[in-house]
Amino acid sequence: MRPIDRLFDASGRIAQALVVITKLLLAAIVLLVCADVAARNLARPLVWSVSLTEYLLVYITFLPMPALVRGKGHVCADFIRTTLPQRLRQVIERGVYVLCLAICLYLGWIALGSALTSLKSGAYEVRTFDMPRWLIFAPMVVGLWLSALEFLRYLLGRDSIYAVDVREMEGF
Repeated sequence: MRPIDRLFDASGRIAQALVVITKLLLAAIVLLVCADVAARNLARPLVWSVSLTEYLLVYITFLPMPALVRGKGHVCADFIRTTLPQRLRQVIERGVYVLCLAICLYLGWIALGSALTSLKSGAYEVRTFDMPRWLIFAPMVVGLWLSALEFLRYLLGRDSIYAVDVREMEGF
């Protein structure tokens, strides 16, 4: 197996692990909201629960992103693409991969810069509890850069993001 294929396999395994973490975080949010509602009705509210839920929403947005890219969990107006000639479709498809790859790398770079600046300055996000600001940017860096790897995998021809049987999707 070529090193790049090992990298893509490792990226896929990491993406699946991030999905599991995301599921646990979603369960934690549900329990946290239930506990907060119960506490508001029975005693004192959990004042920190809203802030924690907001932070966790950032994590559940970015952590599963690479798995969604790999699993082709996107919305596509396929009726336009299918009317184009095959060669033009391939060119546009590769252009989409390059654009998505560039956007993920750029935004990941910005998030990394923000995380490193926050880490260096020791900045905290101050709400009902203090949270190191770099922890807010960390899932962005991970999710965006692993997603960039997935778009690179498509660009190098390991798969096509458009190779989805529409009949398979009808069950959803």
